[in-house]
Amino acid sequence: MSKDCNDLTLPGNGTSRAQRLLKSLLPEYVRVDERKMEDLQDFAVNIASELKFINSSNTWNGDDWSGFFDQKIEENQVTNPHFALFLAFLKLFSFAQEDINTLTQRHLDFYYRDVLRLKEKAAVEDQVYLILKLAKHIQAHLLPSDTAFKAGKDDLGKEILFHTENLNVLNKAEVTSIFALYKDQYGRFYKSPIANSSDGIGGELLTEEKQWRSFGRPIELFPDQDRELATIGFAVASPILLLGEGKRKISLKLTFPIEEGLLEKLSLLPLDETFEIWFSGEKDWIRATIGWENEEEDLEGKILDFLNGATKWQDIAGVEPVIGPVLDDPEEGIHRPFKGYDIGEITAKNILSRRNSLSGGRFSHVNQVKAVRGMGEDKWHDLEYTFRLSKHELSNDGDGISLTLKCQLLPEDPAVVNYSEEVLLQKFRTSSPVMKVNLANTSQSYGYDILKDCEVKNAKIKVEVEGVENLILQNDQSILPIGKNIKPFGFRPVKGSNFYIGSKEVFGKNLKSLDLNLQWHGLPEDPKGFDDHYGAYGDTPVRKNQSFTAAVDFLEKKEWKSISSTKTLFAGANETLLNPSKTISLAGELWKEINANPKLEEFNEWSPGSNRGFIRLKLNSPDFGHKDYPLIFAREALVPDGKGNLPKEPYTPELQSISLDYSSEESLDISEKEMEGFFHIGAFGEAKMQGEKAIPLLAEYENEGELMIGLSDHQKAQNIQLLIQVLDGTANPEKPVPDVKWSYLTGNQWKEFDQYSLLTDETNGLIQSGLLAFAMPREADTAHTILPESKTWIKASVSTDSDAIPDFIAVLAQAVKVTYESDENDPLRIAKSIPAETISKLKIGNSAINKIQQPFSSFGGKTEESSENFYQRISERLRHKQRAITLWDYEHLVLEQFPEVYQVKCLNHTSYDGDLTKYKALAPRNVTLVIISNVQNKNAVDPLRPKASVAQIEAIREFITAIYPPAVYLHVVNPVFEEIQVKTKVKFHSWADKNFFARKLEDDLKAFLSPWAFEADFNWTFSESLHSSVVLHFVEKLDYVDYLTCFELYHLVINPVSGELLSRTRVEAAKGSRGVSVLGSVGTLGSYGDHLIEVLETDDCLCEDNEIKPAASIASVEEEDLDEEF
Repeated sequence: MSKDCNDLTLPGNGTSRAQRLLKSLLPEYVRVDERKMEDLQDFAVNIASELKFINSSNTWNGDDWSGFFDQKIEENQVTNPHFALFLAFLKLFSFAQEDINTLTQRHLDFYYRDVLRLKEKAAVEDQVYLILKLAKHIQAHLLPSDTAFKAGKDDLGKEILFHTENLNVLNKAEVTSIFALYKDQYGRFYKSPIANSSDGIGGELLTEEKQWRSFGRPIELFPDQDRELATIGFAVASPILLLGEGKRKISLKLTFPIEEGLLEKLSLLPLDETFEIWFSGEKDWIRATIGWENEEEDLEGKILDFLNGATKWQDIAGVEPVIGPVLDDPEEGIHRPFKGYDIGEITAKNILSRRNSLSGGRFSHVNQVKAVRGMGEDKWHDLEYTFRLSKHELSNDGDGISLTLKCQLLPEDPAVVNYSEEVLLQKFRTSSPVMKVNLANTSQSYGYDILKDCEVKNAKIKVEVEGVENLILQNDQSILPIGKNIKPFGFRPVKGSNFYIGSKEVFGKNLKSLDLNLQWHGLPEDPKGFDDHYGAYGDTPVRKNQSFTAAVDFLEKKEWKSISSTKTLFAGANETLLNPSKTISLAGELWKEINANPKLEEFNEWSPGSNRGFIRLKLNSPDFGHKDYPLIFAREALVPDGKGNLPKEPYTPELQSISLDYSSEESLDISEKEMEGFFHIGAFGEAKMQGEKAIPLLAEYENEGELMIGLSDHQKAQNIQLLIQVLDGTANPEKPVPDVKWSYLTGNQWKEFDQYSLLTDETNGLIQSGLLAFAMPREADTAHTILPESKTWIKASVSTDSDAIPDFIAVLAQAVKVTYESDENDPLRIAKSIPAETISKLKIGNSAINKIQQPFSSFGGKTEESSENFYQRISERLRHKQRAITLWDYEHLVLEQFPEVYQVKCLNHTSYDGDLTKYKALAPRNVTLVIISNVQNKNAVDPLRPKASVAQIEAIREFITAIYPPAVYLHVVNPVFEEIQVKTKVKFHSWADKNFFARKLEDDLKAFLSPWAFEADFNWTFSESLHSSVVLHFVEKLDYVDYLTCFELYHLVINPVSGELLSRTRVEAAKGSRGVSVLGSVGTLGSYGDHLIEVLETDDCLCEDNEIKPAASIASVEEEDLDEEF
C-alpha cells in the first residue's frame, strides 16, 4: 500500500536570532595569551619553587625563590620594594599581552578589510514625512531640494536638521473626504461615507493608533451592525409618472438582449423580494405596493392554462441543466433546485398522457391534475410556487428577455409629483417625476450579481389610474366647483352646450384609454326612465334613455379633434329605470395620433387661447326640452276639464361627482440623448445613463473593495502627492497581496491612470506607509453626481482579498519626505526617532508656507554597524556568499537582512502557499520559508498566533528572489497554528472564587500552550508532540485546583487561507501535522469559553467512556467528532 508522503515532517526548528549569534565567530573568542595578573603571580610562585636560591656566599642551603613572593600589600598600601617592582613589571607586561591578543582580530581585519576590502555598514539617516500648508494668497509653490527643517537639538546641543532631497511642487489641494465601499461574498455592498472612522459614518476612533479599515470591510459576525448597507438600483424619470391621486397601477417593462442562460438566472431570483419601488413625493419618497390586485385570484386557472398549453413533456419539465419552467418550492418537500428536484420527465409525460385522455383533451379541474401518477403533494406545491412566485413578469418576447415590474399606489398614498432634489436629496438631474427601483437589502437572495449582467435596450412605462377627481370643470357660463353638484351643460342646456374637463396630469400624456365616470343626480325615477318622463312632450324629437348624447373632442394645438361624435350620457336601455352611474369609455385609434406633451404649462381654466389639456362634451340633439316645456305646459293647461297631459319639468343634467380613469404608455429610447431619464443608483450617488444600443441595468461594481479619496481646492492637471500611513500587522498575511488599481473620476466615469501617471508609489501597493504621487489628467474634473461635487476624486480598488491590505491611519495631501543630515551631530542621535509634532519650522523662513505639520515620528534610522555585528555578518557572508543555496543560507540571509524577524525555518522540496489542502512535502524545486516575526509586535492582531505582516512577507520574497537559483519556486509563509483544546471538569479548592479562577484557569492554559505570547526569547519548535499527560500535570499542579476529571485533549487543524476547520479530533498526544505547524492554544487572549471547562460544585462526577482516537488527517474533516460545545 502506498504511503502519503505529504505527511512527511522535516526535522529541525530553523534558526532563531539568538541561535545565530555564535561567540566563536568573534575575534576575542580565541586569545593568544589569556592569563590574568593573578595567573602570572601563581606562575611566578610555582616556578620559583623549582629554582634553587644561591646566597651571597655562593652556596645553596636548601632554599628556593618562593620566599620572595610570599608577600602581601599592607592595608596602608606598603610592601617590600622588590615585590612592588615585580607587580609593576606584571602591569607593564599586560600591555604586551593586549597587543598579542589582538593578533586574531588583526588577522581578521587584514583579511576582511585589506584583502576583501569590506567594512561596517554605514549609518542610515532616518526620514520623516511632513505636511505643508500654503499661505492663503499662494495657489502653488515650488519647494527646492535641500530645504532645511529644524527638529530641535541633540544631546550635544547641536541643531538637528532634516532636508528635502527632491523638488516638491505644493498646491492647495487637501483630502477632505474618504469613502469606502466593500462587496461581500453574497453581492451585498457596505458603504462607509466617512471611511476614516470606527463605523464608517463618523464614529470616534477609540484605538491607540486611531486606525480604520482601509476598504470598509465589516466585521464578519455582525456585518449589518458594523457597517451601513449601500442601496443599489436604477430609476426612470418621465412625465407619465405624474400621478396625483386615485388608485394608480404602474408597470415598468425592461427588455434585455437575449443571452444564453440569462432567463434561467433571472428565474432564480425571488422577484417579489428583490426590488423595492419608490416614487417622488412632495415631502418624501413614496413606497409602492409590489404587484397589482387580483394577480393571484386565478392561481388554479394559471396552472391549468400552463398544463393545457404544453405540447411536449419538455414544456413542463424543461431540459437539464436548465432550471424550470416549474421551480421547486424551497419551503415544501425535497428542494435541490440545482439538481432539478422539480417535475421530471416521467411525471411530465404522465401529465400529458392523462390530459390527452380527458374529454376535449384538456384539464378542467385541478383535482384531475392532482390525480396524475407521480404528481404528489410536493409537485403540486411546486406548481403553486411557480405561478404565484412573482407579482412581476419575466418572459422571452422573441426579440428580447423582458422583465416587467408591477406596483401600485393606493388612493390614500400621496401624490407623485415632479422631482425636487432639495427635498428628496438624491442627484436625479430631472424635473420630471421619478420612479426608483432599489435592490432590497432585506431579501435573502440579493440579486446584484445576476442583474448586473443585464443590459437594457429599451424600457416601457405603463400606468393605469382609477379615480382622478382633481379636475378643472367648466361649462359655457363659468368654472364649476369640485366636490359639489354641478350643472355640466348649464341651467338651460341646448344643442351645442359644452362641458369642459381639464387635467394637466391626464391630458398631457399619450393616452391609450380614457373613461369618464359620471354620477348623475336627480334622474327621473320613472320605471321607463326618460321615456316616461318625457311622455307628454310628444314623439318629436324622441327623448329616451339612449337619446341623449354628446360629441367628445380633444383639445390639441388650440384645435378640437373629434374622439367620438356620439356618446350616450346615461346608463340604462330605453324604457328601463335609469342608473345614476355612467361610464363613458373613450378608446380608439385617435389616441395614437395625439402625442404626449410633457411641457404642458399649468392652467386653471379653458379659454379660446388654450393649447391643450381639455376634453369637451358637446351636447347633441335632442336637448332636454327646456325650450319646449313652457309651450307644451301652456297648451296642455288649456285643455278643458283638466284633461290635459301636463308635462313634467325637463331634466337639467346635474352631476353629483365626476372622475377619470385612464391608461397611458411611454417608451424610453435608451439611445436618445434627450431621453427623459434612465439613472443608475450607486452607493454614494446617482448618474444619468445613455447608450447607443443598450446600457447596464445597474451600476458596475466589480471590485471587492474600493477606497475613494476626495480632494478639495484641486485645480485641473495639478499633480498631487499623498501620504498613506498604514498600521503594520493589521493585514491578513495568509491572503495574497491583491493588485491595486488607481483611477480618477471624470464626469461620472472612472478612468484608470495610465502607466506614466503614477509617479511615485512608496507603499508597494498599499501594504506599507509611504508617498503616492499622481500626475492628474486634465480630464479629472469636479462635475459629477455619483460622488459629492466640487471635489476631484481618485480611487484605489482591489478585485479580491481586500483584507490583505492593512488598516490605514491617515491619508494626507501635500506631503513631503525629508531626510536627516548630520552636521557633526551626536552619532547616537539616529538611534532615537524624532517624535511626532517635533518639526514645525523651516531653518530659513518662507512666507509661502503657512504651516508645517509632522503627524508621525521619524523612521528608518540605523546607527553604524557594530564590530560584533560586522564580524558575524562577514563570517556568514563567506559561507553563503550572498547566494541562497542551502537551508542554512536561506535562514541566515533572512535573519541578517530583516532584524524584525525572530526565527526562520527553511523547508526544501516543500510546497505550501498558505492553503493546507495544497501542502506538498515532496515537491522538487520548491522551497518554503516559514517566518516567525517578533512576537512582541504590539500591532499583532492575535498574540496567540503572531504573524509577519504582508509587507514583511513581500519584502522577504523580493529579497530572496534576487539571490536564489532560477529553478526554485519560493514560498514565504507564516507558520500554521494547530490548536489544542482542553475539555475537562475541575474542582477548585474551597477558598477559590469559582468565577474568577475558571477564567484564570483558561488564561493559564493559554499561557502554557502558547508561551510565545508571554516570553520574549522563546525558541519555537515545529511539528512538536504534546502528550495529554503533560497538560494534565500542569493543571493539577496549579495551586487553586483541587482535582480534575473527565480530561480530554482535542487537536484542531484549521486551514489558514479559508478559515475552514479541517479536523477536530480527540487525541492522547497531539503532534503538528506538517513541517510548518506549531501547536498552540485555541481561542484568543481575553476571551473565555475557548477551552471547555466545567467547574464542579460537588464531588459527584460521572464521565462517559471516552475512546482515544488517532490523530486526524487534515485531508478530511471527521464531522462525527465535532462536539456540539465547540
